[in-house]
Amino acid sequence: MIISLIAAMDLNRAIGYKNQLPWKHLPADWDNLKKVTAGKKMIMGRRSYESPDRLWSEAGNVVITRQPDYQTDKGFLVADTLEKALQLVGDVDEIFILGGEEIFRISLPLADRIYLTIVKGTFQADAFFPEFIVSDFQIIQHDDHQADSENPYDYTFIIYERK
Repeated sequence: MIISLIAAMDLNRAIGYKNQLPWKHLPADWDNLKKVTAGKKMIMGRRSYESPDRLWSEAGNVVITRQPDYQTDKGFLVADTLEKALQLVGDVDEIFILGGEEIFRISLPLADRIYLTIVKGTFQADAFFPEFIVSDFQIIQHDDHQADSENPYDYTFIIYERK
């Protein structure tokens, strides 16, 4: 199984503020995320699940929480550790981990790929993507984009693959 992290962060690694994205809607990022994760199962933390910016997959989803008897919508399973979440996912070719900060931190050592959108700006934040050793990965895709009438910020899509 390929374990892929997928996130958008600003130039200071910010990924969230008050359980929402810290920047205005960036449609190109959402379109890219939906394209890349289509048909794949997803793992997310409880706060990401509760976010108004939540994504989910029709293929299946697992929410990681320490809260016993946590209730979710139909199509979501619950696990109390990343290891149990990965077991619940089953035998798949690729799983996407959507965050948040703590889930990214504990899953980063297992990551085979990292799909990052870099939003070219700095924003008020209380959640950050963890630092990682870039030399452990190779960049297999790097696409720069300029702000336009629908996307208010310059942004870059980068895909890292573990060496």
